[in-house]
Amino acid sequence: KFVADVQKGMYVEGKSLKFTDFVEIWKRDYGSKELAPSTYKRYLGILESRIIPFFGHFRVDKIKPTDIMQFYDLLSKDTQIVRRKDNNGKKTGKPLSPKTILEHHRLLRAMLQKAVYWQMIVSNPAERVQPPKTSKPLRRHYDEDQTKILVDNLQKLKGNQIKYRTAILLDIFTGARLGELVGLEWSDIDFKNGIININKSSQYLSEKGVFTKAPKTESSIRDVAIPDFIVSLLEEYKLWYDEQKTIVGDFWHESNRLFVQDDGKPIHPSTISKWFEKFVKKIGLPVINFHGLRHTNATLLISQQVDVATVSARLGHAQITTTYNFYVHPLKSHDRIAGNVLENLLISSKAN
Repeated sequence: KFVADVQKGMYVEGKSLKFTDFVEIWKRDYGSKELAPSTYKRYLGILESRIIPFFGHFRVDKIKPTDIMQFYDLLSKDTQIVRRKDNNGKKTGKPLSPKTILEHHRLLRAMLQKAVYWQMIVSNPAERVQPPKTSKPLRRHYDEDQTKILVDNLQKLKGNQIKYRTAILLDIFTGARLGELVGLEWSDIDFKNGIININKSSQYLSEKGVFTKAPKTESSIRDVAIPDFIVSLLEEYKLWYDEQKTIVGDFWHESNRLFVQDDGKPIHPSTISKWFEKFVKKIGLPVINFHGLRHTNATLLISQQVDVATVSARLGHAQITTTYNFYVHPLKSHDRIAGNVLENLLISSKAN
């Protein structure tokens, strides 16, 4: 049986590690090197707060699907393992949502798959566990009428508000991710040809401050064409920007970023998103998060018969199916047209 297992690849040489030891190897050889800093920090929080307290004493090769199922069951109930602090610092046993449990599942499954790849275990027990079912998240966006209201109100902004007017309008017309938008530098703007080169992302972590990282994926590095309206806006903004540099003088910190603090240092990514949410509330539009502008951009382009492959490339998606599944939404005006199509085709009074 031993010989047969070896020949089938069912035998892993060496003594199995404890899960806690495996986590340290995963952190050293994969997590800290391959994951985005913000993602890595979030995963460490999940590991230290819940996954390690439950699985830490297990030998990696002894973890069974039933153990993982029990773990998910505990997360869904009021038990000690899910206790966390509320806003007042008191511990609460509030169960986790299916969406949060699914995130635990994805992390645990990916980590155990690394253990398989590194020949620490033969198979991944998490692959034999049904993940929690979650509903597809509602990705809020603006329709064409709401977007026109937003654009009209942005164009009324004067003075120092030009920074936010430029940032929001630029995002509406490019669909850039927030980190990509605030990571833009003046050298990324081709004024002559009306092209923006997206090649980096600006992020923030409390222990690192604002920092620059590579884009989300290789396909995220892209050229995005912008209309003359946005080119003119950027030219106007550049004049204001240079004037601010002159006013600040020696206290200016040269970063070459488009969107900066008053002293020229890179802006915190959330500064623009928080301003946007307050602004749309002020002008009476439904409040959506900043990422909703990315959904809005894709939806409006598709509604104007721009092919999905082009939209996908502008958004920097690696797979066109991502654009279909998450960023393309039906518009009310198109739904009304669709509702009248069969009436026009089949009802004789309409035909006449």
